[in-house]
Amino acid sequence: MSTHLYYLLVDALCFVFPFLLSFQKIMPFYKNWKALLPATITMMMVFIPWDAYFTANSIWGFNSNYILGVKLLQLPIEEWLFFICIPYACVFSYECVRYFLPEQPLKTASFFISIFYMVVTIAFMIVFFGHWYTFSASLAAFILLALNTFVWKSNYMGYFHLSWLILLIPFFLSNGVLTGLNFFQYPLVNLRPETVSDMIVWYNDSHNLGIRIWSVPLDDFFYGMAMLLLTITVYERMLKRAH
Repeated sequence: MSTHLYYLLVDALCFVFPFLLSFQKIMPFYKNWKALLPATITMMMVFIPWDAYFTANSIWGFNSNYILGVKLLQLPIEEWLFFICIPYACVFSYECVRYFLPEQPLKTASFFISIFYMVVTIAFMIVFFGHWYTFSASLAAFILLALNTFVWKSNYMGYFHLSWLILLIPFFLSNGVLTGLNFFQYPLVNLRPETVSDMIVWYNDSHNLGIRIWSVPLDDFFYGMAMLLLTITVYERMLKRAH
């Protein structure tokens, strides 16, 4: 297989199984596509400009050896697909948690979990102000957590927090491949990001924490949280409108 297909393959593997399972009778997720579509578009309207700006300023970038070379707004077509495939898989997983756990887990604890994350993001924004990936990912996560907790008082945060914890396993595996094909060869907590090689997506470590989980920048935790929470926030509102 050509190495130029590697990023596309990651997108496809993350998407194909949730997509095929979306047509089951017990949980017909395809019926929620009308809510998922505007949620995904809204998320992309925030994350695509952010991504394009960071790419243009070399805060991160893409290894030409592992992409097809087709670009739009300086972003590879695979990166555009990433913002479709990954949210689809994540929201599908979120709905699985809702289906199999009708009594909302972490309902009481969700407030304190959100507060904990907000305290951490505030600390990161203050301490790492000049690290633009750390700062922006922390800020995005903080805003969405604060809005859901204090303004909208969203009643789904228990489901969100449990889903996010479950998704961390496939999240770090898929991002591990993207940030270092042989990610498993690095320490679980990797304090030497300069040792990471064979990156589909590379990072300028002067703009992040410089701490990796295997090969994945720790900053990706709040970036991924913000991406999923923005999608879920709009998705839940679209579902309510439909009912």
